Order: sequence, then C-alpha cells, then structure tokens
Amino acid sequence: MGLGIGGKTMRKSIVGLLAALGLALGQQQVNLLWSGAITGPTSEAGAPYAAGVEDYCRYANERGLVPGVRLNCVVRDDRYDNATTRRFFEEAVDRLRIPLFLSYATGANELLKPLVQELKIPTIPASMHVGLIRPPNHEYFFIPTSTYSEQVVAILEYIAQQRRGARVALVVHPSPFGRAPVEDARRAAQQLGLQIVDVQEVGAGNLDNTALLRRFEGAGVEFVVHQNVAGPVANILRDTRRLGLHTRMRHLGAHYTGGSDLIALAGEAAEGFLWATSFYMAHEEAAGIRLQRELGARYGRPAAVVENVNYTNGMLATAIAVEAMRRAQQRFRRITNETVYQAIIGMNGPNAFNPGFAVSTKAGIEIDFTRTELTGAEGLRILEARGGRFVPVTEPFTSALFRRLHR
Repeated sequence: MGLGIGGKTMRKSIVGLLAALGLALGQQQVNLLWSGAITGPTSEAGAPYAAGVEDYCRYANERGLVPGVRLNCVVRDDRYDNATTRRFFEEAVDRLRIPLFLSYATGANELLKPLVQELKIPTIPASMHVGLIRPPNHEYFFIPTSTYSEQVVAILEYIAQQRRGARVALVVHPSPFGRAPVEDARRAAQQLGLQIVDVQEVGAGNLDNTALLRRFEGAGVEFVVHQNVAGPVANILRDTRRLGLHTRMRHLGAHYTGGSDLIALAGEAAEGFLWATSFYMAHEEAAGIRLQRELGARYGRPAAVVENVNYTNGMLATAIAVEAMRRAQQRFRRITNETVYQAIIGMNGPNAFNPGFAVSTKAGIEIDFTRTELTGAEGLRILEARGGRFVPVTEPFTSALFRRLHR
C-alpha cells in the first residue's frame, strides 16, 4: 500500500495501520487528525502538507519518538469545505479522543474557534491568520511561524525601503485566507507612506489576467503584493511578462504564494519574485531540511513533493505535535488535551523546541510558545527567485511595525 497524497475523503493513512500493529505489542495508541485540502481549492499547498504530516508521523513511529506510544495519524481530505472540516473534527473528538488537532483552512478554523475553545483542544493550523490567535476563543491555537499579516507588513516595509510613496496593489485569494491580512496591510501602508491603490480577488479560474494588469498599469501600480497560492500567482506572472510589464511592475508575496511550485508553474516569469516565509529551503543545510530530504527518499516521495515548502510546513506542524505529546508523556505520564496544552506552552527559553525547519532571530531558539505568545518561530526572510530557486536577500528578522499594529 502506498502513501499517495491524493484520494477520497475520509481515507486513513498507512501510519494509522502501523499504529494498529503497535497495539499488538502492548503499546498505547494516541490518535491524531489532520483535515485539509488534498483535492479542491488550494490543494497545491494542501497535498504536500498532508504528505509532510504522513511522513513525519511514520518517522515518529519508526523511531519511537513518544516512548510507549504508537501514533494513529488520520489524514482526511476535506476538499477546502468548512462544513466537512467541522464534521471530521467533531467525529475525531467523539470517536478518536484526539488530544490535539492539525487543521488547515482559515475559514474552517474561524468556524471552529468557539468549539476548539469550549473543548480545550490544542490546534496547530496550516492557516497563518493572526485572527486565530486574537480574542475571542483564541487560547488553544498555536501558529508555528510568522502570520500572514506579519509577512505582508514585512513586504510593505521592504517596498518602502526601496521606494517611499510607491503605488501598491494587493491581489488576494477569494476566501477568508486571501482577505486575512488586508486590513493590516492598509494600516501598515498608511504608516509607511505607501499608497494601496487597488485590492483584487483572483482565484485559480482567472487564466487571462490582461484586464487586471492593464487596470494596474493605468493606476500606476509599481508593486503587486500577493496573498494567494502559487497557481494564480504564476498565471499573473506569466501574463505580466507577456504584456511586457515585468520591468515596471514588481511582484511579491506571502508564504503560500512562493517556493518550488511557483517556479515550476511560472518558469522564467518567476525570476525576480520576492517572497516572505519563515521556512528554510529544501536546498539549505538545516537539521530539519536534512531530515526532510532523508524521509522523502525513504518513503518514495517525488522530488516535486520533497522540495515543496509545504511538505516542510506539514512536517513542522507534526513535529511540534509529536514533541508536545512526548513531553506530556514524560512529564504527566498521560497524553490528554490538557497535558499536551501544558507541554506546548512550556516550549520556551531553555525548553524551546528546535527541529530545524524554520528560521529564527533568537540564537538557539526556533519554536517558542507561552500561554500568551501563540506564534512559534520568531522570524522570517525575504527571498528572491533567481536561476530556478529561491535565495534569501535578507537575514531572519521580525517586523517592528507589525508588532506596533498588534500591541
């Protein structure tokens, strides 16, 4: 049986079968659910993320990372449908007694916030929406890296350094995910002296962006900031080059816009795209990235998956979950939603977690959570597409303006 990332909804990964075999050895089984878009909208991000969840779970079982425990990691395709995500979550709470939830979409997480708070289930989302960790009903959400808002504000700070007073357009996915950082972007631009002259929603169905780009040209747009997944961004980059606008209009984007997917889809048109993310790249020599390459090869993943930043993304989320369960087992001798929560908020200072997937501005500290600090990795970088890969053009940093906006 393979570990493919496509397939029907409600499928169980082979990791779960390995967990069942572990029970024959008298080990405790702990269930873990990931629900996300393996197919449907944003699946270009969700499918490799799911692969990262599957592979890190399999690795955790093979290595016995949680002593005496076999993980039953259930991976389900909710097709980016919020109601389906809620149903999967409720079933997992009732039947699987999950101590932690690996979630995905912004809209689904917003829908589940009151229920997550009521049930006190620690939740690690693929969504990086800052609203998930803002009141109300926010205490059990833990975002592994910088938020969309910080990424976009950092991009705007970068633009302001290049050209103060620049005219900027935002292009966002037609969903809560796309709209998540827009208000923060407007507030940041005002403080930076930038002009946001247009905000447009663009999904995967926009195959010809001529009208959009001519609109931007007429408005004197110099920089286009994207909050989207790679497919729609690649279409816009190709059309920008086709129309000869690439020398006058610079494109930049937050985490889900970039990476190897964008380069594969946009080709030469991706050259020069600037991208904000907290993750190391697949060609870098960080500890987590070396493990990622090793596991991808061991489990037969194609290069397109192994090199995808959202394979890294899924691995980091799962690594945090596994480490929290390990610490809960070690400290409390039991793995429940409450002991896992205590383990996560204890990941700080000398007890920080350092799996080597994300950059940090704090020496020796990668993932750093407390009861009130609900983002993990402190830091992001701006990278540029050059010669078929993304290379950093900044050192890891945090956005001072973002922190002023969210005091």
